[in-house]
Amino acid sequence: MHSIQTRLFVVLSATGIALVLVAASLYQLSLERSMQGYLTDRQEHRVREVSERLAEYRASAGQWPAHEQDWHRRGPGSPPRVPRYLLVIDEQRQPLYGDMDLNPDEITLLPIQQGNRTLGWIGYPPRAADMQDAIDRRFRAQQLRTLALTTGIALLVALLGSWLLARYLVRPITAIAGMSRQLASGDYHHRLPEDRRDELGALSRDINHLAASLSKAALARDRWLADISHELRTPLAILQGEIEALVDGIRPADPKRLGSLHHEILHLRRLIDDLHDLALADAGTLRYQMAPLDFSALIDEQAGLFEDSFRQRQITLSQDVPPGLMLQGDATRLRQLLANLLANSAKYTDEGGRAVLRGRLGSSGKSGSTDAAHAHGCVILTLEDSAPGVPEDALPKLFDHLYRAESASRNRALGGSGLGLSLARRIVEAHGGTIDAQASDLGGLRIVVRLPACPGS
Repeated sequence: MHSIQTRLFVVLSATGIALVLVAASLYQLSLERSMQGYLTDRQEHRVREVSERLAEYRASAGQWPAHEQDWHRRGPGSPPRVPRYLLVIDEQRQPLYGDMDLNPDEITLLPIQQGNRTLGWIGYPPRAADMQDAIDRRFRAQQLRTLALTTGIALLVALLGSWLLARYLVRPITAIAGMSRQLASGDYHHRLPEDRRDELGALSRDINHLAASLSKAALARDRWLADISHELRTPLAILQGEIEALVDGIRPADPKRLGSLHHEILHLRRLIDDLHDLALADAGTLRYQMAPLDFSALIDEQAGLFEDSFRQRQITLSQDVPPGLMLQGDATRLRQLLANLLANSAKYTDEGGRAVLRGRLGSSGKSGSTDAAHAHGCVILTLEDSAPGVPEDALPKLFDHLYRAESASRNRALGGSGLGLSLARRIVEAHGGTIDAQASDLGGLRIVVRLPACPGS
């Protein structure tokens, strides 16, 4: 199998050689025609000079030489030298001297005149090859040698240029092929040069962007696996320690110890369920059964379920949700959304604090939106709580997998998995809405959820 560089070299070389040969052929044809024209003009000029000398001789001698040997005499009063390939004819068109074998029908006649009187004619073949003298032949041979030399040089330049051009064009392709093999083997650290400004340069930049994306994805995957293993290791280690203590008789198997074990099992179960749901959401396979529902009733239901959680930590939970907030959604997933938000607030708000749950119908916040989901406004759900707060730079990261802000209370010590807000964002986005984290005026965190409202709500 021939490489692309070899094929390019062959194609470019063949094209260059063909162009050089065509140019050389056209030049040679032009040279031959120009040479023929030059020789014809020179022949006519020479014949005209001979005709003028013959006219002067005929006028001074009064007659033409009677015998052929008289044409060869040299001296005063002798006829001028006439080349043998010419034919001299008298007034009666009788041949006097020259090539007697010339066919009168194939020659060109030039009159020998003195004034208006015609003294005879001189005939010559239209294209006499033997009229080329040594200078003409040397000139023609020199032109042909020059043509051959320039053609050879042009062919060498075409071959060299084809090789350099093929190498220049194939080099980035070879580098991209090597980069592709490295990416396939899991090496995402190499980068291609991006100095070209053509399509290959754009392809190199795209490959580099792909390598950077794959590198980030690999790092995120490794971090994700490490975080998951850490999250699973903690409750498992607690369960192992508690069970070993019970087996060894260090601790009694009383209801308090069994309740602690049950609590850790529930925590592990919730973590696994969250991981499963989040994996389905990331893969786009988490199922939703959309139907019109009363979101106000759903909020009131979930808030009632978490009253004990807030009461145990002496946190005041107040609601300001008007009835009749209708939207198109999956009731099960929206319950999961509300449960994650309320559990997050109940867990991380300082004891003795407060939390406020508000709901209202507002604009979608998308000016000029023509999307059907936003054409009728949106339902806005706000949950904010008191201290501790979240650093400003950590707010955008709260919805990342396994992320927790390391502030006074919002940390790992309270046993959170860091998956609730990530799953909440997936649920909101699946409903065509948005979720944001902001600093609360109460000193803690404010979560704002916007979901498309049903028409007429």
